[in-house]
Amino acid sequence: MKSKCKSNLPLVGIGLICVLLIILFIASRIGASRDNQAVKSPNNSTVKINSASDAANFLSEFGWETLSEPSSVRSVTIPAEFDEVYSGYNRLQKSQGFDLTDYRAKTATMYTFRLLNYPAHENSANGRVFANVLVSGNGEVIAGDIVSYALDGFLTGLDGQLTVS
Repeated sequence: MKSKCKSNLPLVGIGLICVLLIILFIASRIGASRDNQAVKSPNNSTVKINSASDAANFLSEFGWETLSEPSSVRSVTIPAEFDEVYSGYNRLQKSQGFDLTDYRAKTATMYTFRLLNYPAHENSANGRVFANVLVSGNGEVIAGDIVSYALDGFLTGLDGQLTVS
């Protein structure tokens, strides 16, 4: 009896290795296909951002109305190391399906738009609420937020509901 169990052990080990290799292969294919896809907007359409107009259209898919021109378009560098504040910001992004981890020390374009239809907020700097869309060099949306820069302002996800904790 012992010799029979002993002789099956190498087969079980080979079987486990095969299963692990299959799992690793499937996981790598899923990751590769995700890396090649643009972010999906709320209406499940694929989005690539190549201009301020594209960024405004992206925000409109969340229901936001913006001025026709952005308040600013600037180049930003994602920090190589995340401090407590940036780690919190990335938690917000992860809750929306984004993750800035792979973009550390890389440059991106930030489009900032004033929102015209954000619900009234008494502490929103005279009703001024802004949307930021952060775009990688290949046009992929890598982050986004809704923000009031008032002293006791706020920061939410693109849906206006999520808050940084």
